[in-house]
Formats: sequence, structure tokens, C-alpha cells
Amino acid sequence: MKKSGVLLLGLLLVGCEQPNDTQLVTETGRQLQRTIDASPMRNTCENIAKGREWLSRHTISKLEAQGCQYVLRSATETNFTDTAIYHHTTAMVCGGITGKSFTGTDISRRFIFSPDEKALVIEPMAEVDKTRFEGHKTLQQLQADFNRQQQQYCQ
Repeated sequence: MKKSGVLLLGLLLVGCEQPNDTQLVTETGRQLQRTIDASPMRNTCENIAKGREWLSRHTISKLEAQGCQYVLRSATETNFTDTAIYHHTTAMVCGGITGKSFTGTDISRRFIFSPDEKALVIEPMAEVDKTRFEGHKTLQQLQADFNRQQQQYCQ
């Protein structure tokens, strides 16, 4: 009896280490917030827009010249459109987000998040989406990489 109780307790504890779907989506939201709000392009665009809700045509032109129409303005103004969790050798959270750009246009993007690696990839749509680690790749290569990952992990 004692052995079965210890075995049952061990199995329960192993199950507790795995986060549930709600925890995975919550962690994905936190990671998206960090990624969006820490974007170097966000600072560049914010310096041009200066936090204004209403933008003059001249300011919009300056923002567009920097590619700010492709940059999400704020994580608090960004919402999930869909989210799915796929369990392969590890859990992967895939889905979509929508938000406002610095020029006021709507932006929709797909994302892939690996909770185990704390790695988030947002679908690249413009040159401004490159990070310093991706600077040598073309936008088409980055998009192909994202689509390959989407097919590999999100089905």
C-alpha cells in the first residue's frame, strides 16, 4: 500500500510540473508584451510620433519613411485573434495578433512561442522586423523561415 501511495504521489507531482493551457497562453501574452514593447523600432517611431493620438500628414510621412506603419504601437493595444497549443516533443503556442501601427493602420501578425525556450517569433512582414541577429538575411528568407517553423510546429 505504501509503495502505491508513493508512486501515485510521484505521478501527480510529475503532472504538476507541466503548465496547463491557460498558463501557456498567459506566458505567451507576457512574452509578446516584452517583445513588442522592447522593440528598438518602437523607440524610433515613438520619438517621431511623440505619443500623439492625432498625427499631421507631415508626421505620418516621417513615420512611413522610417517604416513605422509596420511597427506595433503598444502591447496594451494588441490583442490575440486566435491561439492554439500544439504538443509535439514540447508544447508550442501558435496564433495571431492584431494591433495598431504608429500611423494608425491595423496590423495583423502570426506568432510562434516556445515556452520551454522562452523564444517568440513574430511573423516578419517588412525590413524593420529584422533583429540585429537577422541583419544578414533577406526579408524573403526570414518569411520562409517563419513559414517553415509554422508548418513544423503549428499543425
